[in-house]
Amino acid sequence: MDLLTQEPRRIWWARPRKLCALERPGGGGRSHRTGRRAAEIEYLRSRGVRLVISVMTTRHNLADYEAAGLDWHHVPVPTTADGAGQLEELLPLLRRELRRRGAVALHGNRYTDFVAAVCAAHLHDARGADPAAALAAATSAGLTVTPAACALLGVQPGEVEALRAAAA
Repeated sequence: MDLLTQEPRRIWWARPRKLCALERPGGGGRSHRTGRRAAEIEYLRSRGVRLVISVMTTRHNLADYEAAGLDWHHVPVPTTADGAGQLEELLPLLRRELRRRGAVALHGNRYTDFVAAVCAAHLHDARGADPAAALAAATSAGLTVTPAACALLGVQPGEVEALRAAAA
């Protein structure tokens, strides 16, 4: 039986076929739907994702990743503003995991600012990408980028908005 796949509503492939950032599969908070969760997990699996990193404070969805045959890693981030330590923990993890075959998905709950910042920081470290341009690309893909996410990377929010507007 083929499983239904559904692309997540807010997803940014920071590195196509290697690294994506998204909201929690199935939606975050009260908008979460189990059917949508299953379809979005199947989408990730069908796109080669082998590892899901959750930065939610809760352990929701982790058993679902395991049931789908995906590895998972949980790094709780209470708030983006207080996430500098977790950002520093995740960058070496991404560097190591992205050397392997398959893709890595990184998600928060409903808020996508921290995962966008992690991916932008990774692109800066690994590829020399401008963090503001990477955050602008995340915004264009539908992720939310807050001033707190910009501050984690030393970027001014106005710079991100200007780059996003110029690309539109």
